Amino acid sequence: MVSADKGYVFHNRLTHSLKVAQLARRMGEKLSAAQPEVVKALGGLDVDAAEAAALAHDLGHPPFGHLAEEALNELCEQNGLADGFEGNAQSFRIVTKIAVGDAIDAGGSGIQGLNLCASTLNGILKYPWLRRANAAKPHKWGAYESEREVFDWARTNQKFGTNRKSIEAELMDWADDITFSVHDLIDFYCAGQIPLHQLAYDTRSDERNTFFDEVFERDAELQARRDNLENAFNEIIEFFPLNRRYVGDREERHLLWQFTTMLISRFVNAISLSGTSVANEPVVRFQSEILDEIRMLKELTWHYVILHNDLATNQRGHRHMVTTVFNDLRSAADNVKHWKLFPPFFKDQLKKAGADSQAVTRIIADYLSSMTERELTRLYGTLRGRA
Repeated sequence: MVSADKGYVFHNRLTHSLKVAQLARRMGEKLSAAQPEVVKALGGLDVDAAEAAALAHDLGHPPFGHLAEEALNELCEQNGLADGFEGNAQSFRIVTKIAVGDAIDAGGSGIQGLNLCASTLNGILKYPWLRRANAAKPHKWGAYESEREVFDWARTNQKFGTNRKSIEAELMDWADDITFSVHDLIDFYCAGQIPLHQLAYDTRSDERNTFFDEVFERDAELQARRDNLENAFNEIIEFFPLNRRYVGDREERHLLWQFTTMLISRFVNAISLSGTSVANEPVVRFQSEILDEIRMLKELTWHYVILHNDLATNQRGHRHMVTTVFNDLRSAADNVKHWKLFPPFFKDQLKKAGADSQAVTRIIADYLSSMTERELTRLYGTLRGRA
């Protein structure tokens, strides 16, 4: 995905979230209609909550995505913040504490956050535990200690118990996965980075075999299932409608729309609910061959884009920007004379934090992670003395 100012051909974080929300709702409605008794036995399914959770799922992702997430986690830890930084936990923090709503509590004071219902908050929790509360996934968590009270409230009476996602959260997660595997893939084809036309049509090229060899060489787990995964990819790529690089005329755009619509429908029709809740097993299920198709579509983006050396070079520069700006802001926060560096909202938060060093560090992470890529780049240049 790209910045919001480049949205003609490509999806950005906003359009991605809108499509994830549409898909989460569509899958929820499909399950409710097809398996009403199973839905009832599992404690119900709130499609409104699934849609709302999907809209919120990426709010906490910082500029430059997962690279900045890793950098911010290291920086927060270095500054004494035990539960570091995690994009999903930041999303939960935004909707429960940072965002400004109009709800009033019994004492007449404004309620922090958006005052969302428990099912929506539970749906946002892709990782429904605090840091180090799940040994199976030590590098992921869904909320910070500072939001423990509302986290505990949202998890009260949760149907599937400790460390288990709600149905709404499973739908949000699957919708995100499918949207990434389809729309990001088409974006990168349009940008000339993934040669889908060669993979589908050019029998003189060894592009498809080279893709297979490098994917399975990289991942031993996939190697064990190579035949099944190759068959899944071969079946899905046959539907690709264009036999040349993308130009962008009306006909091509229409054909790509048909292709993505077909894929989404194919995946939605393969979804079902398990009739029983088994420990550590998701209740939202897909046919195994569909899971293979989704996996191989995602591998295209990994192979041609994420692991490309151009991206690695950009990421090194992005990490440097994140680290430099964070350290400059953290230093400025210790001296009230330098609080002019902060917008009024975050300046107010610094006043409330006072001498609490951990609270100040969290505010710096809040501020930096709220920026767009362009805002962070501009601030980095300004702090370095460039207009």
